[in-house]
Amino acid sequence: MMAERDTNDRYLAAFLSDRIGAEFGGRISGIAKFGIFVKLDETGADGLVPMRNIGNEYFHFDREAGTLMGADTGTIITLGQRVRVKLVEAAPVTGGIALDLLELEDAEMPQGRGSGRPGRGRARGPGGRGRPSGPPRRKEAKAKRKDSKVKRKVTRRRNTKS
Repeated sequence: MMAERDTNDRYLAAFLSDRIGAEFGGRISGIAKFGIFVKLDETGADGLVPMRNIGNEYFHFDREAGTLMGADTGTIITLGQRVRVKLVEAAPVTGGIALDLLELEDAEMPQGRGSGRPGRGRARGPGGRGRPSGPPRRKEAKAKRKDSKVKRKVTRRRNTKS
C-alpha cells in the first residue's frame, strides 16, 4: 500500500512538473505545525503549503482543535476548507509538491501586519538579507542564566573553622 502511494505521488509530481506557476482549486486535507496539506481537485494530488507561504502573519497551531489561527487578523484555517493554490515546486524523484496559498474560502489571504515574510518582525543585517542583526534571543537567555550561576558561585562561601 505504501509503495503504491509513493508511486502515485511520483507520477503526479512528474505530471505537474510541467505546470509550475499554475493555479488550482482544492481542499485542506491536513494541518500540521509546519504547514497545511491540500488535496487538488483536478488531479487528486496532495501538496504541502509551508507556513512561510500561508500569509503575511504568524499562525498559531492548535493541535487539539486541528486549526491554525492568524495572530494579527484572527483568520482560522481548518480541515475541509476550500482553497486556491499556486504550484511552486514539483519533485518527481521524491513525489513532493510545494504550493502557495492564494485564497481561503473564496477570499484572498489577509496580509496582517507582517514585514514581507510571515511571522518575521525582526530587523535583518545590512542589505535586509542574511542573519538578523544582533545575537539570537536564545543565546541572550543562555548568557543570562550563565551570569546568574557565576554570581551564585561567587556569593556562596563556606565558613572554614581553623
